Amino acid sequence: MADEQRRRSDYAPTVRPRTARQDGLRRYTPGYLVDLSDTQTMFFSDGQRSTTRWTLLRPRAGKRLRLINLTVYQPISDNPHFCEVYFGTGTNIASSPRKAVGYVRVPDHSAGSTRTWGRGAGPAGERNEPLSIRWVTRPTTSHKFIVEFTEER
Repeated sequence: MADEQRRRSDYAPTVRPRTARQDGLRRYTPGYLVDLSDTQTMFFSDGQRSTTRWTLLRPRAGKRLRLINLTVYQPISDNPHFCEVYFGTGTNIASSPRKAVGYVRVPDHSAGSTRTWGRGAGPAGERNEPLSIRWVTRPTTSHKFIVEFTEER
């Protein structure tokens, strides 16, 4: 059996894995994911220009979000900014520090800031809990967000 097809000896899933077949190969997927191809990508544009919290992404009913990749772009020059990213509806990241994803530093003019986590290792919210953002200082231009995520039970 090829090394790619064998499970690692230290692999201990928290849920019983199920076996799936794709292109004639067996692969093991954790039971909490519907499929490894369930990754979704969403694009958002923020022109709010305030420091109040707003919901970036909301999971479907009964599901929870797990982040894989978060990218923030500033297409027009407006100095660097910091963006608080966290789960929940608190007023800021300090209201529930354990739900924090982190502070994202957005560099100036056409540069992006990216956070990437391994599959199944990224931060996850509770069921029905939205992903929120808040600017630390008030931006004067719009920003673009690209969020790659999965929805889990």
